[in-house]
Amino acid sequence: MEIISNENSITIENLTSDTSNNNVTYTYKMCISEGVGWVGSVLVLIPYVIPFNKTIDFVLNTLGASGLFIVCVTSKQYQSIVINAAWIVGGIYKYIFS
Repeated sequence: MEIISNENSITIENLTSDTSNNNVTYTYKMCISEGVGWVGSVLVLIPYVIPFNKTIDFVLNTLGASGLFIVCVTSKQYQSIVINAAWIVGGIYKYIFS
């Protein structure tokens, strides 16, 4: 880091440009992850508002829980990982055996 001082202002310049590039990549990945999580949330909630047949309900819940699972894995939210994995397995079990 380099600090450059003028009469009226102080400018801080980063000498390594790699860190700013990594931050852009990290932010891009987090935006995708967050988007997947929001889509998952909507997909899980839709069957509670609109009644569907068994297959569509299963697909929406499984895809939604999978989206939430992905965002939880990327952000290391272990309790939510467990509950979403259980939601996926429970949905598959319910679809096959009911």
